[in-house]
Amino acid sequence: MVNFLLDADETILDFVRSSEESLAHTMRAFGLPYGKEMYAAYKRINDGLWREYERGEIDKKSLMRERFSRFFASLGIEADPDAANAMYFETLCRTGYLLAGADAFLHALKERGRIFLVTNGTPAAQYGRLASLGLESFFDGVYISDEIGYKKPDARFFGVLLQREGIEREDCLVIGDSLSSDIAGANNAKIACVWYAPAGAAAEGARPDFTAKTYEDILRIADAWAKEKMYKRSGKGE
Repeated sequence: MVNFLLDADETILDFVRSSEESLAHTMRAFGLPYGKEMYAAYKRINDGLWREYERGEIDKKSLMRERFSRFFASLGIEADPDAANAMYFETLCRTGYLLAGADAFLHALKERGRIFLVTNGTPAAQYGRLASLGLESFFDGVYISDEIGYKKPDARFFGVLLQREGIEREDCLVIGDSLSSDIAGANNAKIACVWYAPAGAAAEGARPDFTAKTYEDILRIADAWAKEKMYKRSGKGE
């Protein structure tokens, strides 16, 4: 059985859209000035903190508070970062969108094997957005770092999944957009991986086995990978 270990945000879920809408709602609710150009500053700060989280330099609770503390400081705004984060997060939890083409991709991928969602996102946000999209029962399993005690790129994150599902790493293909999280994690766990890179950026700091710019690329890669795996197991590839 083929098993796809699929990342969520910016692989299938449009986190940027959800996040921007949630930030705009929060700023306006607090009576604070907001323009779309401000989202770039927030995203830069938030992305940086998530990289710190992946490296184990900050915990999730501190990340949540620090992103608004740094964001408000960068704008010279006096506001409560904890209250702002609470409203932002509550809005985010019910604001789910799929990236263009992701719905057809998900159903095509499921025809090819089992899909396990693998994410470092916060459980309430991930489950809430999946529910808003009617996808809460679509996946064969959902693995979230906060719930299993390890985060990507730690190899133990994937080790928990392999053990619980009773599957071999040779039967798995990691698919994700993040080099530092998904691809580095797959490298650490010695699992084959596809880097989803629509912008066609250069791979740095991790080693994707395959690179895809489109969902169609991913499906072609998955088919070729599965075929090669079956060929080797038949003994013909020896």
